[in-house]
Amino acid sequence: MPVMTISMAMHGQTPSTPENTAPQDSTINVIAWFNKRDTVTYRVNESSWKLNGTDTILTASYSMMVRINVVDSTANGYKIDYTFLDFPTDKLPYSSSAIDKFKNKITDKLARKIVGTTVHFETDECGRITKYKKLGQIKKQAKSLFKKALNEFTKIPEIQGLKEMGLDIKDYAKNVDTDKLVDGYLEELNMLFMYHGLSMQPGENTEHEDATDTQYENSTYTSATVDVDDGSYSIVQDVTSILPRNELKEIVGGIVESFSDDSFKDSFNENFDVQVNEDCTYEDYLKIDYLVNGWPYSVVRQNATMIGNHGKVKQTVISLDSYSFAQ
Repeated sequence: MPVMTISMAMHGQTPSTPENTAPQDSTINVIAWFNKRDTVTYRVNESSWKLNGTDTILTASYSMMVRINVVDSTANGYKIDYTFLDFPTDKLPYSSSAIDKFKNKITDKLARKIVGTTVHFETDECGRITKYKKLGQIKKQAKSLFKKALNEFTKIPEIQGLKEMGLDIKDYAKNVDTDKLVDGYLEELNMLFMYHGLSMQPGENTEHEDATDTQYENSTYTSATVDVDDGSYSIVQDVTSILPRNELKEIVGGIVESFSDDSFKDSFNENFDVQVNEDCTYEDYLKIDYLVNGWPYSVVRQNATMIGNHGKVKQTVISLDSYSFAQ
């Protein structure tokens, strides 16, 4: 059985960079000191696990290579290209589940169609993303790929079985906002530039907020550190929210109501009360390590949804693979 390795606390070796051009003071400012023709290549690895007591099972894994190139640099910001280079799929996890096998095939098939796609975007002078260009083309491609995947998905026996129970996956798909599929294209890119424009004092801080009518109880841990030897720095934010058991039942119950089979709904109500006797916790962890010129060289994001010792974890690790910085 695969063993989950959570690398959120690890800090890789810092690549060498040009001389520091950023002003030095006690505040950590996440600023893009980029130049025209700067080019960086990142390797992205994403994995998901299912936790069931002491068992940890790898349920999904994929990787991709992307390139970011600064097309133009002005006093007001940067014009940048983000290109999908490769989607190695030879390490997709083995599964005896027909659905998981199908998902792996779809991942492999659709990933190859995305290779070569370039997203054009702009940032302000700090590196905050302010604009995506020609998103219409990306949205059109995302909708096309979603339609192809849906047609294939409806053919497998497990999905046909759900239809016999009263759930037609195509009816459900009508409620999917395909524009949000574009978020899948931009998720890692947004992650890389998440903290640009942020200013923090070095150190650690923890805050707690009680539940209100508009938000759940949550605790937030933040940390900012600087390497005095080379000027590289790290920003961490870790937010844990508590979803009360009774509200969780209402949310899941609302989904179950879409089934026309009354016995299925009755079974849910009985089993939920027996099996779920704790609140749900959701943790969102993000750590980004930066070179002194503002380029991220390591990103770790982890989302964990847990009820007791049962739940699921998704982790994305982005690491700098190669770079060329213009002078």
